[in-house]
Amino acid sequence: MGLICAEPSRAGLRPIDVNRTRWALVAATVALVAVLSGVAVVAVRSGTSGPSSPQGRQAFAFDAAYSDPDPLVLVVRYGDSSSCPSLAVRQAVTQSADRVVVTLTREPMPADQPCRADYGAKLVRVPLAAQLGGRQVIDGSRGVPVPISTGSPPFG
Repeated sequence: MGLICAEPSRAGLRPIDVNRTRWALVAATVALVAVLSGVAVVAVRSGTSGPSSPQGRQAFAFDAAYSDPDPLVLVVRYGDSSSCPSLAVRQAVTQSADRVVVTLTREPMPADQPCRADYGAKLVRVPLAAQLGGRQVIDGSRGVPVPISTGSPPFG
């Protein structure tokens, strides 16, 4: 009498006993979706441009650098749209023996503002403490080197 017979349908088993692999796969999928949802929320809230500075300004990239006839001036070029112009552009410069890091900042742009793709080059003159020489120019918003042209900057 002490024998317990298994039910032929296996209906009496707990779901975890039925197929451990399937439950592990479902749990892993749910965890992945939760992580990706969190990443998506952070990306949407961060806006479309670079990081904000403590003063509420938004860093943005520039695409070229030029040596100026004045050896203590560097000219950087960024692209702007006439429908979404960068307002109150400021530069911050950190210089060392082997590189010059330039970070451009602007007033934050609304994330929901539509912008046309009408690129217009804008130039910013950056004062240097010493001649540029062989130093590398780094875009501080992205942390990447920017090509230096020895020709004249466009439009100036």
